[in-house]
Amino acid sequence: MKKYRVNESEHFNLMSMYEHLKCMEINARENDRWDTLDKIEKRLEEVENLLESAYCIGALVTWPQLKRIREIRDERNLIRYNIAIQNGADDRDSGYAIM
Repeated sequence: MKKYRVNESEHFNLMSMYEHLKCMEINARENDRWDTLDKIEKRLEEVENLLESAYCIGALVTWPQLKRIREIRDERNLIRYNIAIQNGADDRDSGYAIM
């Protein structure tokens, strides 16, 4: 089976999504939002499994794994972009949130 290398942006955003989900998990536990917590834990498990395969920049992964990592990268970039917009940054400055 052909393997593909994970680049810096993909690895960075995968780690960033993991940290983002951990913050959401803590927030859900503190606010007793158990229905949300189940969804977050499932996403965390998925990201943890991907991080096991993509443990560093240049790690070899399968195409389905790389495709999912890229989807997560794009989702994380969009989250950062939206946070920048909500905090009053203009469109040009918010674009710097995309890595």
